[in-house]
Parts: sequence; C-alpha cells; structure tokens
Amino acid sequence: MKILYLVHQFYPMYYTGTEKFALNIALIMQKWGHNVKVITYSFYENSFYDEIKGNLFSKEYLYQGIPVLAFKHKNIPPDIHFQLQDESLERIAREIIQKEEPDIIHAGHLMRMGEFILAAKMLEVPYILTLTDFWLICPKVILVNSEGDLCTGPRLGIICQKKCPELDGKFISTRLRISEHILLNAKTIISPSNFLASIFKNELPCLPVQIINHGINLHKLRKNKKSYKKGDKIIFGYAGSLNPHKGVHVIIEAFRKIKNHNIGLKIYGSGDALYTNKLKEMAKDNRIEFLGVYSENQIADVLENIDIIIIPSLWYENYPLILHEAFASNIPVLASNVGGMAEKVKDNINGYTFRISDSEHLKELIEKIIDNPELLNVLKHNIENIIVPSIEQEAFAYEKLYRDLI
Repeated sequence: MKILYLVHQFYPMYYTGTEKFALNIALIMQKWGHNVKVITYSFYENSFYDEIKGNLFSKEYLYQGIPVLAFKHKNIPPDIHFQLQDESLERIAREIIQKEEPDIIHAGHLMRMGEFILAAKMLEVPYILTLTDFWLICPKVILVNSEGDLCTGPRLGIICQKKCPELDGKFISTRLRISEHILLNAKTIISPSNFLASIFKNELPCLPVQIINHGINLHKLRKNKKSYKKGDKIIFGYAGSLNPHKGVHVIIEAFRKIKNHNIGLKIYGSGDALYTNKLKEMAKDNRIEFLGVYSENQIADVLENIDIIIIPSLWYENYPLILHEAFASNIPVLASNVGGMAEKVKDNINGYTFRISDSEHLKELIEKIIDNPELLNVLKHNIENIIVPSIEQEAFAYEKLYRDLI
C-alpha cells in the first residue's frame, strides 16, 4: 500500500507531538512493508533546497529512513498559517499526488497543507484526517479568544465575530466553509480523545469521527519504581514547549508561594524566546532548574528523575503525549482541569487536577503532596492498572482503517 502523510512541519527542525505521531505511524507502516512518504512544509534557509517548482523551493531527504518531501514558498505569504486555500500551491499539490500515486492520504495537520487535500478530492484519492488540535475550526488553533478566555467553538463564525473582532468576518465564513468541505469529504475523521471529537461534533453533528488513542513508544520508557515516605524530597517536572499557552508561569507562581525547600522543579523544553526569558526572570529560585530540550531517546532518563509531572496548559490540550508517557512510566500527573487532560487525570486515582491558570490551587496541591509524600505510593499503585496503548497498537488500528477504506 502507498501512503502519503501530510503534516504542517516535520523533523528534524520540528519534533513535538503531531510530528512525533506522524513519524511513529510512518516508521511502523514502512516496517510492515508499506510504501510511505511524508509531505511537509518547512522553514529552512533557501540554500537547503535543491529544486525549484514554480514559486516553491523543495527538497527530498530521508529521516530515519522515511522519505520526506519538504517545500517552502520563495516569498512566504503573510496569511500562510491561517488560510486553507493557497492558489499558488494548487498545481504543485496536484502534480505531486499524481506522481506519487498513493492509495490513501493521511493528514496529521493541514496548516499550510490544505491544498493537498483539495487536490486529493479533485483527483478522487481517498483521504483521512487525524485531528490533533482545533486549527480546522479555529484560526488561532487553541480555541482561546481575544480576551484570553477558552472558547467552545465558532458556532458558524458567530462566536468568532463576537469574541475575536480583529478577524475579518468574510475570512472566517469562507474558512469555515472550506473546512466543512474538507471534513465532510474525508473517508473518516480520527480523534485521539473524546473531548476533541465532541468539539468538532458540536460544529458538525454529522461528522464521522472515530477514536484512536495515540500510542506511546513503550520501548523507550522505564517504570519508575520509587516509593515515598514522610520527609522525602519531591521533584516536580514539566516537559514540553515553553510558550504562553502552555502555562509554565503558573507552576513558577505556585512554587514562589511555597516556603518548603525540600522540593525541586525541573523544566525541560524550549520555545518562545521572550516567554522563556520571562520564566527565567520569574524563577530566580535555586529549587527551579531549566534543563533545555531532550531527545526522544532521553525520555526515560528525564522521567526517572521526576516524581510527578505537571501539565499547566491554558488551553484544552486534547491528548498530551507527556501525560501518557508519565503514566506508562508509573508517574502521577498534576494537570489543568480542562480538555483531554481532565479526561485522563482522575483526582486521587492517578493524579490531581487544578483549576486552569489558578496558581493558588496548584500550590495547595503541591503542598498536599510534599506534606504527605506517601500519597504518591497510592497513585503509583493505581497507575499500574492503566493500559497505555503502544505505537504498534495505534498503527495496527490505522492499518486496518486504511485497508477498510480503499
């Protein structure tokens, strides 16, 4: 079977959740004998590319043995991150699909890639979409409005015009119409979480959405077998991107309110430079360490030195991989009480949830844990009963889906 994977960005420059999902599935499909290729947008220096197709630079390369076609506009359009249609890509997208002759196209994210799906529809090539965030119904991606509040969806654009007045009404209505066309013409839509599926179903009740949980590479993880007693030093951890909507400042605000020095906070990741600098200014505290990025092969070492993971996101976070990597490593989680996080983290069972953006509530939970470290033993015992799907199980579900649809 020939499978094309579409993703808005890819390794080695980008390596967070959606890219990891696309890579994992492509690697396993290739291992199982399928012919795979990733098509992606990229932002390398012009000298990186070795071919010019019309108004595009392009480059073919291998990443971990996976063929990748990366492209970039010669002059990047100002609205490239928001638009679903790009007439300058229309011919090229059609030519690439005709040349590759895929049996099926699997889209992991359509930012900067929408024209490929429109071309697939024109060429009658079947396609499926895996939802990884809210971009198709929210040009701001994360369903947070201009007032900084969580949004429950565009409601045909009515909410967008009320809560995000800087967005042009015609642009929103046109964008939603194209999104609806793309979604309803997919062979099927896949969501990794019930919450994410429910948001899209609220907009399009007839949308055919299936749930396939993301898998975790269990081979790269180790079980954390530590047990705890009164007086033990507890190390909290954050691992992910350092961007404002990820809410890392909420953890630091909570830590600054705590007098106990028998705790630590390890922060892994990189992101927005201004925000990262702000975090470091806030965190002038020898209990807090910024440890930079880590490779996927280092995840077991990272988690081995953390007693509880904190996910303080200020948006819905439909299926944070670090949450499931923590559970697979027998590590409890503290998370904001919204979206896919609240779907998975159950109070007093496998962790605790706190009110979104509420550093005082988070502080209370941290103090509860450092005053009673034995609570972690109970949570860890319960986590042992959680079955975290492997990447092989996820891939098996997708392979069956591909075969059923072509």
